Amino acid sequence: MEIGIYFHRDFDGLVSAALIADYAYERWKGSIRFYPLSHGYKEKWLKSPLRGEITYVLDFAFHEGASFWFDHHQTGLEHYLGPLNKERHFFDPSKSSCAILIWEVLYEKFSYRNLNLQNLVNWADIIDGAKFSLKDLVECKERALQIHLSLSLEADNAYLIELARLFFHYKDAILRSNLPYIVEWRFKKAREYQRQSLEKFKKIAKFDPKTGIVTFFMSRDFFYCRWAPYYVFPDCKYSLGVINTENERYMVIVNENPFSRSGKINIGKICAHYGGGGHLGVGGINVSSLEEGQRIVGEIKALIEDALIKPKGEYA
Repeated sequence: MEIGIYFHRDFDGLVSAALIADYAYERWKGSIRFYPLSHGYKEKWLKSPLRGEITYVLDFAFHEGASFWFDHHQTGLEHYLGPLNKERHFFDPSKSSCAILIWEVLYEKFSYRNLNLQNLVNWADIIDGAKFSLKDLVECKERALQIHLSLSLEADNAYLIELARLFFHYKDAILRSNLPYIVEWRFKKAREYQRQSLEKFKKIAKFDPKTGIVTFFMSRDFFYCRWAPYYVFPDCKYSLGVINTENERYMVIVNENPFSRSGKINIGKICAHYGGGGHLGVGGINVSSLEEGQRIVGEIKALIEDALIKPKGEYA
């Protein structure tokens, strides 16, 4: 029996995949196959066939063909208006990570819990919920944060699949031992890029002290220093940027400062209006040109400024 596990390509998605692989293998003893997903794939997602006799979709938008679905993104049901099956579909936007949702559902619904994965789950919740400090990120001493930073290096599916396998095989032990060579190499490389990217960001970012909004345009190097707006501008409330990802593709990213979050404005709802998605305090939108990205950033900046004045508006 083949078990297909589709997961979002970040630390939370990887831990979610390891959790489900651990459970599914114990239950069915099948062959586990991992499939990483990116938000750039959303346009084709609903029409894409899933591989596996049993399929799981984790930390990603709903797919009607999945045997089981777990997600915590506010926009997880954006393109699906049908009913959910409470025995197979688990959706809770109040959870700060998909891993913690799976951890709880496996125990409460399926009477399964492997405590050898508890530390990974805790770190997935810390990272996805931005429950760390700037000092933690800058120093990057924790194994989990080092693995998280290694993901900022442009990764093909092979690396993500290997990480999912390592999490599944070694579980919490991966956070106690030396990093596998491929992870350590990527972490060190990303660490150096991080320093360089921070210097670039300081030169190009613009901060409006009246609204607390930082705007910028940058290459994908920004992913090495996502925390830069709040490190460089401690009074930053929101950051809006256009990222040149690859092959002349662009992404608009919108974030509320995770270290002083108010939750007054629903970022995920704003991004969904432009075909993107996200959570209460973070969101992203894939666009096809720099001009489109700059236009959207300008419009969202105006929306945020208006929402700060009228806190009970459309995107509250």
